[in-house]
Amino acid sequence: MRRRTTAAVGVLFTAALSFGFSGTAQAADRDCPDFPSQAAAQAAYDAVPGDPERLDGDDDGLACEDYAYAPASSTTGTTSTPQVGTRPAGAVAAGDGSSSSNEASALPYVLGGVALTAAGGAAIAARRSSRATV
Repeated sequence: MRRRTTAAVGVLFTAALSFGFSGTAQAADRDCPDFPSQAAAQAAYDAVPGDPERLDGDDDGLACEDYAYAPASSTTGTTSTPQVGTRPAGAVAAGDGSSSSNEASALPYVLGGVALTAAGGAAIAARRSSRATV
């Protein structure tokens, strides 16, 4: 009876630890209404290859072209110029400074391994102590 209880506690402990990491590999899925303009949606579409957010419904390379965005407000007297006029080119990907959701952290795997090792060690210790008392 004690062995079953120890095994059940170990399984429940491991399951509780794994639930905390179950959603870490999924990125937030954005849709056309989540962007302030078609240009912002196009920039998000161009940033990640493969269109994982399904922003281009007809596969023509234009993101959210059918969504009706509010017209951009115009300010008189000021002109907006980008800080960088040309996009860097070269053999090394320069990036845009945002964090990439494609690079997974190893932390959940390390913690999961530690939890499974601890649960296994606890089960072995419980089994040895139950044998010693019999």
